[in-house]
Amino acid sequence: MLMVYSVQAQKIKIQKKLASDSIAIPLFNGIIVEGDIASVASSVLSNGGTYSYEGAVKIDLKHKFYPTFEFGYAGADKLTVDNIVFSTNGAFWRGGIDINMLKQKKAANAINSMLLLGVRLGVSSFNYNISNVTIADEYWGGPVQAMNYNNLSTTKVWLELTAGIRVEVLKNIYMGWTIRNKNLLTSTADGAVTPWYIPGFGTNKSSNLGLNYTIGYKFQLPSKKKNTAKPQAGEVTTAKMK
Repeated sequence: MLMVYSVQAQKIKIQKKLASDSIAIPLFNGIIVEGDIASVASSVLSNGGTYSYEGAVKIDLKHKFYPTFEFGYAGADKLTVDNIVFSTNGAFWRGGIDINMLKQKKAANAINSMLLLGVRLGVSSFNYNISNVTIADEYWGGPVQAMNYNNLSTTKVWLELTAGIRVEVLKNIYMGWTIRNKNLLTSTADGAVTPWYIPGFGTNKSSNLGLNYTIGYKFQLPSKKKNTAKPQAGEVTTAKMK
């Protein structure tokens, strides 16, 4: 009697595992909306020198692919040691995709985390001002002149490689970080006045590193109730010992 029960229980366990493994993951599994805490903290610490605020929206496809759209507003007010004043502000956008390298648990109450590798294309169109640029006439020995360049406009495009993690600290609430390797794709024309800072990219050089620490909430579609299958005739669900 005990041997029959043991065999039957093992059979039911295997059937449940096979049924769990065969559950199809829907294509669309919700949207994650994130806000960046690190950019706010760095803006406060820079004491107004540079500032940036940004957020992101991720679309969960199959718990594997996450098309991502990021947007923000950034600027700078910089006074150099040569008393040159630079100021700018503007919006920026980034679009791309993350791939989750971790397999997600299928249980309804499972806590899931993500290891994300991704790519982004960023763009920012902005105006900037540079004032008190001194130009000396070294050839004729004339007086030093101070030049001002106001309302200059430009568009910058860059490529990012990203890596990060997200941990579900509570149901549908995620926290984590992202590291960015930013590479500038557009350059300033020869002879043009170069902006010192690019919103969303950082200081104007060929590459920059960035760090985000985010908190987000996942909005999910209402789950459908599943029909509970009744045990077939002849299956042993309990065992009594006399």
